[in-house]
Amino acid sequence: MKGHVNSSGFPLQIGIGNLIDSTRQRHGWRTLYTEHSWNNRETGESGFIDLVIANSAVTQYFTVECKRVKDTSWIFLNEGSEVKLRRHSKAFIFMKDGTSVKQFRWHDITLEPSTPESQFCVIPGNDSKSKSLIERAAAELVSSTEALAMEDKSLSLDDRWSLGIYFNLIITTAKLQICSFDKSDISILDGTISDPTFQEVPYVRFRKQLSPTYNLPEVYKVAGYEDRAYAKENTVFVVNSEHLVEFLVNFEIDDNYINNAALC
Repeated sequence: MKGHVNSSGFPLQIGIGNLIDSTRQRHGWRTLYTEHSWNNRETGESGFIDLVIANSAVTQYFTVECKRVKDTSWIFLNEGSEVKLRRHSKAFIFMKDGTSVKQFRWHDITLEPSTPESQFCVIPGNDSKSKSLIERAAAELVSSTEALAMEDKSLSLDDRWSLGIYFNLIITTAKLQICSFDKSDISILDGTISDPTFQEVPYVRFRKQLSPTYNLPEVYKVAGYEDRAYAKENTVFVVNSEHLVEFLVNFEIDDNYINNAALC
């Protein structure tokens, strides 16, 4: 019976919640919800968020998906010999002043910690013909984040100022590897890389077109190809569970953004 319990993902989820709350004095984050139900009316999707955690001011949130895997690595591809660190990340912004909603959309902001960024993730043993574990989890996480913002908007009071900045976070027991390579080293004959290098990292930004639902009609009408692709991108932070506390300690939004929260 013990084996059945440990083979599920629930012990990890409970343990992660306990770790966050027991180290709160170090980073300021705490568990707000566990197994929080969500319903995204824009996409018709629904489910349960493993954890929702909030900062001390309860203005920043992570929707968290916990992924327990055994003896494996998630390998993120990096084009080029140098692993560049990125500070930009897509977040969902909900800002309201009284009855006036100033912001309700995905928006790029700068924040720490800087991490590698990739849109390709290789998971050993994954069926190459189907959407990978991380792509499925990331797409659902983005949809649940939107749903959480919708819920907060619907419950917000009209006699005060409100701010919510929402981020997507996958916490996994998998080791995170960066595979760097030169694009000219890829064989067109068999589609393989001749001389890749590998580097283990504690966390990474996984960024690609997942499933944002806001502003797309307008974007498709007036924007160019690059703007269209950008509008559909989202950022999901992927953090190895052993480095979660370190990640939360170092997580910090650029002061210029906080000081100018009324951006339009």
